[in-house]
Amino acid sequence: MRKIWAVFLLCALIVLSMEYGLYAKGLYVRDRVNLPLKKSPSENSQVMGMANSNDYLDVKEESGDWVKVTTPDGQEGWAATRFLTSETPKALIVEQLNEKVKSLANTIDALQERNKALEKENRELKYSVSNLNTAIGKNKGEYDNLKQASSTYLELKEFHDKLVSADQIKTKQMEALTKENSRLKTSERLKFTLVGGGFIIIGMIFGIMLQAVRLKPKRSGYKL
Repeated sequence: MRKIWAVFLLCALIVLSMEYGLYAKGLYVRDRVNLPLKKSPSENSQVMGMANSNDYLDVKEESGDWVKVTTPDGQEGWAATRFLTSETPKALIVEQLNEKVKSLANTIDALQERNKALEKENRELKYSVSNLNTAIGKNKGEYDNLKQASSTYLELKEFHDKLVSADQIKTKQMEALTKENSRLKTSERLKFTLVGGGFIIIGMIFGIMLQAVRLKPKRSGYKL
């Protein structure tokens, strides 16, 4: 942290030295001086206003050891050059440096807060990734189980199809056997009917013949 502050302070000093090392068309009121602004370039002249210590004065006109200046709040008058300097007052530099340091400190605080937020987001992201990996592992296990189940299902389906096909073949065979059995039964019944009918006819013929023999007249002289 000290190294960071040192780097920022060094940068601020470089920037400020570039900004305030020279003056273009103005002068600063020296430290600890309240400078009266005269109506004319003379000590005995009427005071028209006051310039405060470290004020930056725009120079409008020069006359010997006097310059006509305008203050930041718009007052105008003549000021003695012995109370003025082209160098940026140390107090002003320190004040400006303090502002810069304060601004940099605020920036650092903001960066630290942002870093904390990023760390929190990173932790949440890692947690989400961990949950995602767990879910992926679980889904992979379920997929493997489903794949295995699908393989078993396909095997069972193939076995089932074979059984259905065999059953259909057996059913056809049973139907054929049933038809053949029915045909044979019909043939047997027909045979029994014909045989029975034949015996009945033979019996009837035999009965008729016996009846005819009994009814035939006996010849005389023949004795049984």
